[in-house]
Amino acid sequence: PPPPHAEDGHARAHTTCARMDAAVVLVVSPKDSKQLLCRPEVKGVEFFVANDIEEFKSYGRLKEALGVLIIPPGNVNVLDQLWELIKDKAKWVHSFFAGVDSLAAFTKKHLLNNSIPLTNGRGAFSSSLAEYAMTTILHFNKQIPRIMANTQDAKWDKFVMDTVKGKTMGLVGFGDIARACARLAKAFGMKVIALRRSPEKGTQGLADKVVGFASRMEVFSSADFVVSVLPGTEETKNFCGEKEFSAMKSSAVFINIGRGVTVDEDALHKVLKEKKILGAALDVFWKEPLPKESPLWGLENILITAHNADFTTDYAELGWKVWVENYNALVEGKPMATPVQKAAGY
Repeated sequence: PPPPHAEDGHARAHTTCARMDAAVVLVVSPKDSKQLLCRPEVKGVEFFVANDIEEFKSYGRLKEALGVLIIPPGNVNVLDQLWELIKDKAKWVHSFFAGVDSLAAFTKKHLLNNSIPLTNGRGAFSSSLAEYAMTTILHFNKQIPRIMANTQDAKWDKFVMDTVKGKTMGLVGFGDIARACARLAKAFGMKVIALRRSPEKGTQGLADKVVGFASRMEVFSSADFVVSVLPGTEETKNFCGEKEFSAMKSSAVFINIGRGVTVDEDALHKVLKEKKILGAALDVFWKEPLPKESPLWGLENILITAHNADFTTDYAELGWKVWVENYNALVEGKPMATPVQKAAGY
């Protein structure tokens, strides 16, 4: 059954008369999405949830829509058709996820040449992703697999324990997730070097050094732990490739919590198999789920998670909190809380 308050053709018959003054927000999402279970009751807002264009067309207040929210795996093709029907009045599009690469074609077609804001879930999931990055760093730094093997084998192995204090975290990209990673790194006494598209923007004191894309090799060659948080755009496809991995220290670890398309997986597999770098941790991939035939599976020096590093118990609540912040900003005439740079794609 649909989640509580998720309106469809039947529920609407009981609510429309009472809520004609409510602002209409269309939600492109499967009705059984768990994200809908945590949808807040927002005064003055009527949500209509569907994942099919015909069902949207059946909604009596369709043309009154203030905005659209897409919750993956909501159908992006439906979003494209839907916008054609509501574009004369609609004022806003929001992506529940932080990544908006799946909306690139829609954005180019419908939003790029106008002032209609596109917002995203930026910031909602940064702390959990930073925790994941730090966990994988400690996994390799403290030799957790060795400890676990020793425990199972009853082996008293008094090896020299390494520390992360004084080591360098190299951040590839410097958005909200990267800033959360930098804060944790600093708490552990690490040095931070950041790579960002516009280095002149600085790092708010969170990094010891910041360089531009032209100097990317400095980050890969100097960092003990390279953490990629890049968005998925045409500019960043395979950004982390053979040259970058070859520049890394043999003792270094590569971590990707940004977008899968930013990494040349064949090049990464090669350096891991040949043990040219110590290891890698990946939460995102070019194709998801990662195919069983991918050579990345089974490597002894890699950690693979199913794009769930930020899929926490409060995941939905955090995402809705960001949506509410943007909704409030829109109706109050204030700057949007998490605006996407539509031309840049993040």
